[in-house]
Amino acid sequence: MVRSGFASREAAEQALAGELSRLATGVWVDDRDLTLGWWLQTWLDLQAEAGRSVKTLANYHGHVRDIWTPALGHARLRDLRRADVVRVLTAALRPASSGAASSARVRVPTSVEGRGNVGRRVERRSASTVEGYRRTLRSALSAAQRRGLIAVNPAMGPIDTIDGLSWLTPPPVEDGSRAWEPAQTAAFLEFVTGQGGRLAALFEVAAYTGLRRGELCGLRWSDLDDDGQGFRVRHNLVEVARDRIPAQQRRCVLCGREHVGRVFKGPKSRAGRRWVPLAGPAQTALHRQRAEQADERRRPYRDHDLVFATPDGDPLRPNGVSAEFSRLVTACGLPQIRLHDLRHSACSLLLAGGVPIEVVQMILGHAAPNVTRRVYAHILRDPTAEQVKHATDLITRHRTPRSPVPPSAAS
Repeated sequence: MVRSGFASREAAEQALAGELSRLATGVWVDDRDLTLGWWLQTWLDLQAEAGRSVKTLANYHGHVRDIWTPALGHARLRDLRRADVVRVLTAALRPASSGAASSARVRVPTSVEGRGNVGRRVERRSASTVEGYRRTLRSALSAAQRRGLIAVNPAMGPIDTIDGLSWLTPPPVEDGSRAWEPAQTAAFLEFVTGQGGRLAALFEVAAYTGLRRGELCGLRWSDLDDDGQGFRVRHNLVEVARDRIPAQQRRCVLCGREHVGRVFKGPKSRAGRRWVPLAGPAQTALHRQRAEQADERRRPYRDHDLVFATPDGDPLRPNGVSAEFSRLVTACGLPQIRLHDLRHSACSLLLAGGVPIEVVQMILGHAAPNVTRRVYAHILRDPTAEQVKHATDLITRHRTPRSPVPPSAAS
């Protein structure tokens, strides 16, 4: 008797029905030997053809190259299970309490390394970074699922709901410890202005507007209002590895040259394309910047209309801007923060000045006020407490003052 490979006639009929159904929908392929590595590369090519942003593509490539291909690239796509995904994510995760060990560099465990793949050395990562790995795999496998290559996506569900990782808590909301007080921000701006550095005006605009680094580096003079009261955010300068930039996007749309590793792009969301008001000190900083740049334009200058540029007019390197900020913070003796943390200071300034949360949301470029509340919950505490105190004073000022009851008497 010829064996069919099925446990029963019923199982064989069910398998046949499934294959016929897939054939009828036009998605049938002999996918038994397709590997995850093959599909991930195919998916990356599809993402590039679809016009994904340079930064997004760079992240996808990094996650595939550093995590998924070395660990599971050999695995047959249809055999991939949730346990495989959990095992890789667990290996990449850096426990919050790991202390000195958190900086240890470790390989993905041999048990999940791909056959024939060289496992790259990867540091243990934070929960938010590992969640990014999962989302990349989820997107790739969702595309495979839509094409009928797999029935179930094993990477679905947030990282803290995956079996085996339920102990993992989401990254805590920032507590504001990395944000400067207004007096500290003022001290920094006084220091950099006194130093007379080329980026002093950039840091001043950052402190008063909360612009992101790429938005600062992509700001053009033509984006400013004629009356100088504000500007439109239209451009973003991103810095990624050259080999991760599609060939058709490598040349500058303004000068036609290639700025190695730097690409201009538009804001990634409608909220990011916004109008931002300019405070008086920021306006003064821009007037100073225009005058200083006029001197540089007397020499050979490649004009990109950039507000902040190199001495010869080329785009700045965003990573270099961050490095200069860190150097200046150290030099003036203030607590070390990132350039991005000046957004926190700007948010604090706006809220302390009584600017409504909906307006702060639009200035910072968040999609909705609830995003601002979630990201800057720590900053909202003091203004909220002050508002509650003011509201309760409407009642207490009409009451007879009473002395507080000593704890011993109350007991």
